[in-house]
Amino acid sequence: AISRYAEVERGLKDWETFSSARGGIMEIIKANATFPSSLFIFQDPPKHTAFRSLMQRIITPKRMASLEGLMRAHCAQHLDPYIGSDRFDIIGDLGAKMPMKVICGLLGIPESDQEAIRKSGDDRLRTEAGKPMDFDVALHTEGADYNEYIEWRTKNPSDDMMTELINAEFKDDFGVVRKLERDEILAIVNMVAGAGNETTNRLIGWMGVELAANPDQRRAVVENPKLIPQVIEETLRYQPPGPSVGRYVTKDTVVHDTTIPAGSIALMLVGSANRDDRRFADGDKYNIHREQRPHLGFGFGVHACIGAQLARVEGRVALDELLKRFPEWEVDYDHAELASTSTVRGWETLPVWIGKKPKHVTTSVAKEAAPVETKKDETLEGTWNLTVKGPTGAQATVLVIKSEGGVLTGSATGQGSTTAVTDVKVEGNNVSWVNNVTKPMKLKVTFTGEIAGNTITGKCKAGFMGSFKFTGTKEG
Repeated sequence: AISRYAEVERGLKDWETFSSARGGIMEIIKANATFPSSLFIFQDPPKHTAFRSLMQRIITPKRMASLEGLMRAHCAQHLDPYIGSDRFDIIGDLGAKMPMKVICGLLGIPESDQEAIRKSGDDRLRTEAGKPMDFDVALHTEGADYNEYIEWRTKNPSDDMMTELINAEFKDDFGVVRKLERDEILAIVNMVAGAGNETTNRLIGWMGVELAANPDQRRAVVENPKLIPQVIEETLRYQPPGPSVGRYVTKDTVVHDTTIPAGSIALMLVGSANRDDRRFADGDKYNIHREQRPHLGFGFGVHACIGAQLARVEGRVALDELLKRFPEWEVDYDHAELASTSTVRGWETLPVWIGKKPKHVTTSVAKEAAPVETKKDETLEGTWNLTVKGPTGAQATVLVIKSEGGVLTGSATGQGSTTAVTDVKVEGNNVSWVNNVTKPMKLKVTFTGEIAGNTITGKCKAGFMGSFKFTGTKEG
């Protein structure tokens, strides 16, 4: 782990020693993953150069700035309903919505599909709290399925990024001038949609938190909105959405008198580097009035975030529109929740008080409670034939649950492998268990559902890949 600003900056710049070709997240690098060339954030030059150069022709600063009117309209749509209210959720009602609509608008994705796409991206990023990411790399790179939409847009071109991706010609890493292939477009679109949603969402949340914690600085911004760009940069420095970046070490190298051997994984601790007192005076203090110096909130070198300009414009507009309507707020930390991921750091929910905060907040009405019917525990023991509606179609699994010493355990068989089943719980008609997959890759799949006699329905969460519905029937 490399923590000082100078060493992190040097490491991010030195792509020949600290390679991105095996990914930028520690769990991905450990998996010895490979990626298509078009997923250029996980490539080194010349592959990275070829595809990034193409995207730089499409994601231009001028194009990003031209979206400001659309951003303000989206902010008004999501904030105006709360004028006169006492509270709203900065993430749920703004951060998770406006960036999604902007990036999907850039891609030309219909509004009816946007929420599903955002949720798909969220599901792939989330991890189980306190545990590392487990995922199938192939499924991760596929992401949401845009095939039908690409086919439709090919026949119905428009003034959007998807049309440009379909029609653009570029020189690939072999020097061949050509157009993107379908799988390359899919990889790029999934990458853009995911990054475009996550980064700005986290930035908006952290601005809400830090300005609430520093009301004097918030008042200064209300009085002088020209300070908003300084809020953006200070928040990116102090609470970078991506607090660490992984790299594969290609050769022995010395960092701060320590030899890092080839084959190691190096974590560049961006969050630490951005608070290094050698670079930023009083680095552990949030101060929008500090002397402006470049930070690493959007990375550095050839892999610096290609969407940084878009995120900055979105952040500036979101904060401006927020302060116009709600110049003061207080975070309801009792109901705020940090998201659990291995990639970005930020808030899942961020409710704030914008009006009168009740002295005593109760979650239930004080009245005589109605009798609660006690549900009899259903029986999960036995053999179940399950069907999981996965991203590649229906997948059959045979689940066998048995009791040993009063503890429920079992196994699951599917796709030629047998998996240990643990953490089996039955409460009334609610059931849950974990499939501990070891082949072809290590993965924990958590099943939760409801049982009714000889049938069961529910969802399973497959680590980084997201959640899928399942059904099942009991043999005998």
